[in-house]
Amino acid sequence: MGDGACLAGRFRRLVATLIDMIMVPSLTLVLVMISGVVEDAEDYTNNWWMLWVFVLAIVSYLLLNGYGLWQRGQTLGKKLLGIAIVQATGSENGKYASAPAPLWKLICLRALFFPLLFVVIVPSFAALPIIDQLFIFGKRRRCLHDLVSGTVVVRVS
Repeated sequence: MGDGACLAGRFRRLVATLIDMIMVPSLTLVLVMISGVVEDAEDYTNNWWMLWVFVLAIVSYLLLNGYGLWQRGQTLGKKLLGIAIVQATGSENGKYASAPAPLWKLICLRALFFPLLFVVIVPSFAALPIIDQLFIFGKRRRCLHDLVSGTVVVRVS
């Protein structure tokens, strides 16, 4: 990532999010099947299975994206689309210094918004992921999770 990176386009960001939305749950499903968390009907008699599926989803997210976020500020989808997450500092003429965002911000702040994409099945939370993603259409192209974590997404070579 050279200095003076331009903001990533909205379309690239949305497609990268869609890729991550497919890959993470797919790996989670594989891990659920391998681990046998919900193998029998009795597994559904208590709610512990939901906690295990949630833990496996976190493991899936970290397996697919942890190293890339740590090293390059990229999820799998962002890597495929040539974009990366950097700190929102040094904006000059629409260009951003490509200072990497701290891993704790990427995991503890930004990544907390990823599960929101899947809560649309719970009516009381359905607006949250939509609101988060609608922020991308602002002038600065920053989703709500970007604002919370102090990051921007830029194009990389």
